Amino acid sequence: MNFRPLLYIPLMLTMPLLSQAALIWSTGTPADDSSLPNIPASPKLGGVLINFDSLPSCQSFPPSGCTNYSGTTFSGVTISSPDGLYAIPFSAQTAPNELFDNSGDGTANIAVETSVGQLAFGVGIADSDPVTITLQALGAGDVALGPAFAVTIPELGGTAGNGYYYVQDTTPEIFGFTITQSVASADFSGLAIDDVQVSPEPSTLLLLIGGAALVGSLRLRKRA
Repeated sequence: MNFRPLLYIPLMLTMPLLSQAALIWSTGTPADDSSLPNIPASPKLGGVLINFDSLPSCQSFPPSGCTNYSGTTFSGVTISSPDGLYAIPFSAQTAPNELFDNSGDGTANIAVETSVGQLAFGVGIADSDPVTITLQALGAGDVALGPAFAVTIPELGGTAGNGYYYVQDTTPEIFGFTITQSVASADFSGLAIDDVQVSPEPSTLLLLIGGAALVGSLRLRKRA
């Protein structure tokens, strides 16, 4: 049996990861809970959609005496903030809950991460003040991937205080992203997120890679 071809399989599977990235941030349309049925966030990225409506929510604001969900993994996606993250029932996107960054001065520093590279991520910014946020895609090892994307949450119009933003690449090398709002002000109520999307689902990508390696191995064994 010739083992050398088997060594080529991992290399073939990782070649797309070594190709030139084509990472692009774009503005989508946030979900809207003012209609029945709820209008979902768009575009649909074709993977897992995470909202926080099943979590016990904090009935006080600012949150006090409630569960801190920072560092929690939802369907393979870990969401964290050094300020703490709390489910509060005020989302204008997918009601009732949004996940609130409990900074004491209106700033925010939220990280959304997976353990394997993905093709796309999306996130809704819910019920925000008209602040400018910075979104930064992350590669393996939390290294910044591509340029940062700065956007101001709309103050007026049908989506006032809400926005939906997504990042895509031609290869599955996005391991997550950060959301930062670094301007402290007593006038800011803070930042919350809703409707996080990941494409494909983190577990699906692992199955695809593992399945491709297994099929390639079996074919080579039959030929040996």
